[in-house]
Amino acid sequence: MFLTNLVTLLCLVALLVECAAVVLLYVLQKRPQRIAFIRSFKKGKCVIVYITAVPLYWVGYVYGGQDLLSGLFSAISECFSLVVLKYNFKGLTAIMEDSRLFTFTIALCFLMVGLNAVLLTLSLLSQHLFEFFERMKVLWGRGDKLFIFGYSKASVDLYKSEKNRCRVIVDDLSPKDCEHLYFNKISYISTPVSEDMIKVLFTMVLRRGRRCVAVIQTDSDEKNMLLCRRFVDRMREVPAEAQAALFEGLKVFVFGDPRYETVYEDIVGDGLGCLQYCNKYRKIAMDFIDRYPLSRFMGAKQIDFDTSLVRPGVDINVLMIGFGKTNQQIFLTSVANNQFLTQGAGDPVLKPVHYHIFDRADAGNNKNFNHSYYRYKNECANLSEGEYLPLPALPAEEHYYRLDVNDVRFYTQVREAVTKGKNDANFIVIAFGSDLENIDMAQKLVEKRREWGLSDLVIFVKARTWHKEQTLLEDEGCYFIANERDAVYHIDKLLDDDIFSMARMRNAVYDIEYDLTTNTSLTVDEATVAAAYEKAHRDWYVKKSQLERESNLYACLSLRTKLNLMGLDYCEKSAAGEGLSAEEYMAIYAGDDLPQQEGKLTVAGKPVRRYTLRFPQSRRRTMAIHEHQRWNSFMISQGMVPASLRQIKEETVPDGKGGTRFTNGKNYTVRRHGNLTTFEGLIAFRQMVAARDRCEEQARDVIKYDYQLLDDAHWLLDAAGFKIVRR
Repeated sequence: MFLTNLVTLLCLVALLVECAAVVLLYVLQKRPQRIAFIRSFKKGKCVIVYITAVPLYWVGYVYGGQDLLSGLFSAISECFSLVVLKYNFKGLTAIMEDSRLFTFTIALCFLMVGLNAVLLTLSLLSQHLFEFFERMKVLWGRGDKLFIFGYSKASVDLYKSEKNRCRVIVDDLSPKDCEHLYFNKISYISTPVSEDMIKVLFTMVLRRGRRCVAVIQTDSDEKNMLLCRRFVDRMREVPAEAQAALFEGLKVFVFGDPRYETVYEDIVGDGLGCLQYCNKYRKIAMDFIDRYPLSRFMGAKQIDFDTSLVRPGVDINVLMIGFGKTNQQIFLTSVANNQFLTQGAGDPVLKPVHYHIFDRADAGNNKNFNHSYYRYKNECANLSEGEYLPLPALPAEEHYYRLDVNDVRFYTQVREAVTKGKNDANFIVIAFGSDLENIDMAQKLVEKRREWGLSDLVIFVKARTWHKEQTLLEDEGCYFIANERDAVYHIDKLLDDDIFSMARMRNAVYDIEYDLTTNTSLTVDEATVAAAYEKAHRDWYVKKSQLERESNLYACLSLRTKLNLMGLDYCEKSAAGEGLSAEEYMAIYAGDDLPQQEGKLTVAGKPVRRYTLRFPQSRRRTMAIHEHQRWNSFMISQGMVPASLRQIKEETVPDGKGGTRFTNGKNYTVRRHGNLTTFEGLIAFRQMVAARDRCEEQARDVIKYDYQLLDDAHWLLDAAGFKIVRR
């Protein structure tokens, strides 16, 4: 009996230890690890329960009269039966009647075997139940919906960023993918035919009045385009009277490689304003320029804050290490926003930024740049001056170095570029390899910065995700960019981006203001403004091209640079400190050259300005020249070229009312614009068009548009939730 009790006691201890270990491990782990832990029991994680049953059965059978060897074989047989939940008490009755310890131990063993099987079953069944209930919640639940077509890390980041809408990932998922999503409690619908879900989306919007957002982010551009075309085909079937409801209720965003941007934009053009193309590299670049405009790092050595001009003899150098998709887009976005002026013989003139581009490939030859940025340089170099308005200066100066980072000349060339002048502003953008390669290069350049005595050399490092190695570099004054989770794959970056919201609001208010000032029969009341807002909102997507929308976006994106040049900045209203009042801002920006108001007329709280043909010398005029140069640079970066004098004076298109109207040389389809000229050229444009139309010059003035952004900056930022502060 002593031996029996000893074996029983040891088995009980083993079972209790196993039970405690399972509970402890389950409690301490997160959901994915918990489910995997339970499912791993069938792979032997809980084998000790079955092993313990062997000595228990053995002592029971021996106690009941079997010899040692027979009892052992019988115990092993019973252990295998337990795996399939066959509980057998025969042969154990004698010991169970005589020993409560044994009875408790064998009962605990059977209980743990059963619990193991139940938990395993539930863990497998719960995945199907989770999928079923989440599907029902998405398809039949109330509220707004987010459908993400395509499963990837980016899709998961986007899914997790959404906190309000009912969300789901849709794709032809493998069992392993389904299991991974279930482990992380991410709703999914596995279907090989995404068109079925597109039908569901349209039904939700048009029949149930739901507001739905769809994001197309698959692993290939071919799949993305196919899904886009399926959306477009479905849109074509929507009756005209239901298209307004579709526009209000459905927004579709498609991410695609910038190499195929033209193809995407062609498809998007048929999307009734519901379909939008997203270039993730452009979003990264815009986030970079918004947070880190070059002006933020330039002080009194480089900028005369009384005039907002770059001081004589100062150069601005941006070194780009690597010229892949990220740095190419940063270059284009920077050229379109990081514009500076210096004093000329009369009006201020452009101070071009020098871009030193290092790449092991021949970065100067690029099919996309030939189509966009280099088109102006290539096509306008030999234009006859008598046939065009004065041509604007090239927006930047590029210097290409076909060097690998391992080349022995690399550091020599970098040093030469950043040590030319003691007051120069120098920047380096590293985006040539993996995150760790970029971080490693940054560490080397931090050491070189000390060696070269350049304490104010600013280094930007591309890192798609956060790495602990960043901490040291952040302490060294390095700035990390291109975190895709925050800058791209976040729902707010798609729907509620601050720059986008400001651009759309500004566009709407100026449309309303134009209608009010050209149609004196209109009255300013809530109904008029609401209707005008709705029309402007739809026209933004339906009538305006991608280039026109981005022109508005880049104007708002340039606000921080313009304010920095005046010794100002903006931040959220919730930030500490008082913001400048409208009067304080105007005193700094305009001085005595204050814009006049059209009586007491306002639109959405914005004073309606009255512009004359008098633009006196002032900081306000300087900033208008700055804005026109920035607009020129944006247009050039998009491949726009100037219109000829003949095109400005004579070109017409149908006006939609049975007649024709003059284009003034503007044609976004062929990327041509009549205002792509110097500030002085705009005066000649105004005179020429007014003479053609036999009207007052003021009616054809376009210079006022270069004043509007900063004239109304305080209103715009205040309405968007920001305040203007001193730097």
